[in-house]
Amino acid sequence: MTLDTQAARQVQLLVVDPKGHLLLKRDESLDHWTPLGSALAHDDDYPAAAIRLLYADVGLVCPLGPLLRQRRQTDSAGQPFEERFFLVRCPDTQPPPHRSLQGTRLLAHGGGTAPRFAWWSLAQMQSAEQEAFSPSWLPELLASVLFSEMMMPTSAARL
Repeated sequence: MTLDTQAARQVQLLVVDPKGHLLLKRDESLDHWTPLGSALAHDDDYPAAAIRLLYADVGLVCPLGPLLRQRRQTDSAGQPFEERFFLVRCPDTQPPPHRSLQGTRLLAHGGGTAPRFAWWSLAQMQSAEQEAFSPSWLPELLASVLFSEMMMPTSAARL
């Protein structure tokens, strides 16, 4: 009998609105804010899972942007997993009327509570405790995304 050494795969989404705010979620059982994320099924690919996750969790339909970061780690049980963080620029951040991205919303199935969602500005993230986010480097990643976009030349600036 052989052990399955294939790493579990997870997709994480850095959903950024036109103002540069990052959408984060917080489950009642956790003491930190996280990006939208989910484990992938065995036969799933990252882009397809990312687009499904965005719609299933918050009802948004936005194009998937570039891969920002990839990491391979081991969980507390010693099992390897691979995470890929993708940028999602959402020009329209209004979910369908039956969804809410602020505060807590009730799940339609099971009667439990769903995660809370909130849009965070870079300044808010930088002034919060480092332990407020998982992974802790989320503010730095958002800053690098926003800074790199500011540094890109516009068509008017090109010669």
